[in-house]
Amino acid sequence: MRKVVLSLLICCMTLLSGCWDLVELSELSIVSGLAVDKGENSRYKISVEGVNATQLNPKTGGSATAAVVYSVEGDDIAELTQKMNTGLSRHLIYSHMRAVVISEEIAKEGVSDFFDFLERNREVRNDFNIVIAKGTEADEVLSMTYPLQRVSSTKINTQLEALQKEWGGDPGVRLKDMIEALLSQGKEPVAAAVVIEGSPKKGESIENIQKVKLDAIVKSDGLAVFKGGKLIGYLNIEDTRNYLILADRLKRTTFTIPCGKNDYFAVRVYHNDTTIHVKDRRGTPEAKVNLIMEAYIDSVSCKKDLGKAETYRELEKLAQNHIATQVEQTVQKTQQEYGADIFGFGEKMFVQDYQSFKKVKDEWNEKFTTMKVDVEAVVKIRRSGIDRGIFIGQTS
Repeated sequence: MRKVVLSLLICCMTLLSGCWDLVELSELSIVSGLAVDKGENSRYKISVEGVNATQLNPKTGGSATAAVVYSVEGDDIAELTQKMNTGLSRHLIYSHMRAVVISEEIAKEGVSDFFDFLERNREVRNDFNIVIAKGTEADEVLSMTYPLQRVSSTKINTQLEALQKEWGGDPGVRLKDMIEALLSQGKEPVAAAVVIEGSPKKGESIENIQKVKLDAIVKSDGLAVFKGGKLIGYLNIEDTRNYLILADRLKRTTFTIPCGKNDYFAVRVYHNDTTIHVKDRRGTPEAKVNLIMEAYIDSVSCKKDLGKAETYRELEKLAQNHIATQVEQTVQKTQQEYGADIFGFGEKMFVQDYQSFKKVKDEWNEKFTTMKVDVEAVVKIRRSGIDRGIFIGQTS
């Protein structure tokens, strides 16, 4: 019996003695960004941004570039991502991507095939930004240098996350959000839009990071609107904030609100709660949007006495009317210019009034263009910053 057990153990040790898919760290290259452009001679041009890790280490870093962008052309995205070693020397891993950049030309033709590949790939995670390169090539966005973060896609990821957190100018769309919207009958996809401000050619140079005023910089430029899986237009950065309000994903922002001739006050919104109710009324969908916000006064140039409770009630009313109007205008612009329900009113109706939605689901975008959307905002101003009893515009 002992001989039998010993023989079995030896056999097991033989089978488990090694790692068949072992790859040394020195043989790997991390892909931080992926760009998709129209190829000159093929359907696609795929570009990857490979990180040069030694240049990111303060002890080993030098004057060389921290990342390398390499491109190949072909007709299938999946094959091209495995074909990068025609120019790059190491095995590429895509699990740490921080941004996927898509050119306008590709986005207008349709993105379903591309996202189908990303969803099927076992290495790809759900934590990268989806970006549309507005008015420029996607690989140029990955090639811009920046002094504070030397890897372009990492800079874009950090930039957009900070913008969404502090002001609300980035839709915060990830792979899962895009796939769900592409498959939904009651919501159309969106993505962040960026532009290159300055000269793209000069921005690719290492000299760009040695200047106080950069020759080129990647700048957030609002929201890309899709319909039927194809790019159809853009909304500006203020509309992007209103999109986040309706999606109940706004974290913090600041509204500047008029309170007289050439007088304004700013409220810093630090909490937002959005509820949406959609139902059919005599054959026409209607939406009721309720916003509840908490804020404090960030600045004020109005001739108001902040020591009186009536002043706060007056400012709250001005803020409520201003914010509700801004959100309604964004919805109306989207209805009139694009006819694409990016806000998910159809999904709300699917849950809240399914029998009515079932009748119009195949023509929902047409119904969306004429539906009434009523926005009501409640703003509670909790304090006036760190006010110590000073009456703005008056003497105490």
